Amino acid sequence: MPTVAHLVQSYVRELPHLEQFIERDLVSFHRLARYLRPRLESDLGKEIDEGAVVMALSRLRDKMGERRAEQQSNPMWGKIQLSMREGAVEIDVKKGPNSEDATHRLRSLLDGSPDDIFNIVSGQYEITLIASAKYEKKFLKALDGENVIHIERDLSFLYLRFPQEVLYEPGFYERVLSELAWENINVFELVSTINELILVLKSKDAARAYDLLRKRLRTAAGPVRAGAAAHVSSQKNKNKK
Repeated sequence: MPTVAHLVQSYVRELPHLEQFIERDLVSFHRLARYLRPRLESDLGKEIDEGAVVMALSRLRDKMGERRAEQQSNPMWGKIQLSMREGAVEIDVKKGPNSEDATHRLRSLLDGSPDDIFNIVSGQYEITLIASAKYEKKFLKALDGENVIHIERDLSFLYLRFPQEVLYEPGFYERVLSELAWENINVFELVSTINELILVLKSKDAARAYDLLRKRLRTAAGPVRAGAAAHVSSQKNKNKK
């Protein structure tokens, strides 16, 4: 039979932002207990003392703190490199008989610049292309006859490069995305390889997202890699020219 503590944890996990409020100690446990109590009593089929709910919330907060402290003490965070690249566009195509061939032929239109952005993500019903904005007209012309269902302009890439052991670290992606969501920064797309997580953001949010994650990673495990900061600085200077 489920316990009060088990059900309280389950309810909180249904609301990710509530979990963050509790972890940051921004919630009145007595008020939250009064809110959760009717549901608890319904699910358990008996009356529940408000104090028991408050105690369960308090223990849950402590457990979250222990988990975060364990994450922050992990030296892996100090090995993550951050970099940013601006000037991208996303083109979404409805899958048809020739869509796969048409999208893969787009690679031949690239001019070979080392700063080029080009990614293809093939889903069950759509294909998403993310590329340097300068190729938009060429790509749309080459896709003539295909069902282009959406175009999103003014995008940037935020790269997180990490050692392979991160793949086996529970909660890594959740940590990154929850930090951005907490600051109301939307992530349009996620692209990943074995050693990289690539976040596709609106350009207006990219610098703020970079600064936020750099700060959080520094808090977790010391300064981020200097090479990453230098890359972003040179990229920003290049974009100003």
